[in-house]
Amino acid sequence: MRPTGYVQQLGLICGLGLLLSGCLFRPTRVPTRLFILAPIPVPEHAPAGAPQSSVEVGFVKMPAYLLRDPLIVRKSANEIKCLEDALWAERLDQSFRQVLADNLSAMLGSNQGYTSASEPDRGMVRVSVEVKQFDVDTQGRGTLIAWWHLTAPGSDKPVKGGQTRLSRAGPSPRGNPQAIATTLSALTADFSQELAQAIHQSAATRP
Repeated sequence: MRPTGYVQQLGLICGLGLLLSGCLFRPTRVPTRLFILAPIPVPEHAPAGAPQSSVEVGFVKMPAYLLRDPLIVRKSANEIKCLEDALWAERLDQSFRQVLADNLSAMLGSNQGYTSASEPDRGMVRVSVEVKQFDVDTQGRGTLIAWWHLTAPGSDKPVKGGQTRLSRAGPSPRGNPQAIATTLSALTADFSQELAQAIHQSAATRP
């Protein structure tokens, strides 16, 4: 065998070895990003004459598919996709409950919006929520479907309740997971506004 041919074969074997071991073309690791829901901006001063109401956010129940760490994209009515490189920084039900409390506090002109875990038995009205759907599809449209009811302090009997169906158009989440957190935060704000109106109405009808 000629020396040149031997060197060429040796180089080929070494190159194949590097390729098989992953040293030659090592895949680039995509950094994981963490996201949270964002509350509405808190006004510096409540409007003059604005009624103030205290509200307690009780339990918030969500289906199992929303309690995963990765953000999800809805591909169809019965298929979702997990984004493994985009995660919620905290459980979505806990984040939703805290943001809902913060939003209601700002909308009701009170600094007494809180969750039942932090300030029990102090609310003038308690809000409980069961979320059925809370996600963004491949086109960027977000959907929130939830049952809710209001109860007075010391009572388990609802004074008001209903089902909410909200949708909001947003940017496509394709390659942009931030769009999911932004659209879901906006939906939470819309839901908070609907609950704030219901709380005002229930307070006006109570003796």
